Amino acid sequence: MIVGLLHPGEMGSAIGAALQAVGHEVVWASAGRSEATRGRAAAFRDAGSVEAMAREAQVVLSISPPHAALDVARSVPGDVLYVDANAISPARALQIAGLKPQFVDGGIVGGPPRAAGETRLYLSGGRAEEVAELFADSIVETRIVPDASAVKMTYAAWSKGTAAMLIAIRDVARHYGVEEDLAAEWRDSVPSLPDRLAAAERSAAKKGWRWVGEMEEIAETFAAAGRPEGFHRAAAEVFRVPS
Repeated sequence: MIVGLLHPGEMGSAIGAALQAVGHEVVWASAGRSEATRGRAAAFRDAGSVEAMAREAQVVLSISPPHAALDVARSVPGDVLYVDANAISPARALQIAGLKPQFVDGGIVGGPPRAAGETRLYLSGGRAEEVAELFADSIVETRIVPDASAVKMTYAAWSKGTAAMLIAIRDVARHYGVEEDLAAEWRDSVPSLPDRLAAAERSAAKKGWRWVGEMEEIAETFAAAGRPEGFHRAAAEVFRVPS
């Protein structure tokens, strides 16, 4: 099957490679993309434009920063089967479904797939089974659920929300001159926390810019469920301001 990929960032290029490895052809659109993206997409066929890619592809897979998900969907013409695998709220997924009659909601948990068991793609929608079949025998595990975006949002609410909390706690302790004292107490009472903080710092330095939008999507998800959204509005601010 011909799979259109928007866009081959770190995650997207790894997902594309997983699809190639089980015999699918992956095409992308180089128009307006950076040299770094072109390098990551070197193994895929370049259709040139999004319009040309959409004409060729039997399914289009969108993997982009969450703040861009709606605009990416709008850029794809026609009624091709469209899989949004971005970190977006269920409400945002419904907006995109309104634009794309052949829509499957997706949510990725885990890092870019390098080996089996590292990455899960949650799927929901009327054609979710067809999309899952694309990944049969690949290193990406698929799970069909009632609401893929809700799974992604609630999972990341913990995994990335607590990373933001640790970074903010470090900053407050540093402000009051007790950062080393806090670290010592953590080593005694919660030995896993120093390593978790170090991991949070590394991840935020590398990807925090794209987690801002994800935290905002999570906040909207909480608000729609009648729960406090302030946790993740604050997390967005932590990732927005480097420290």
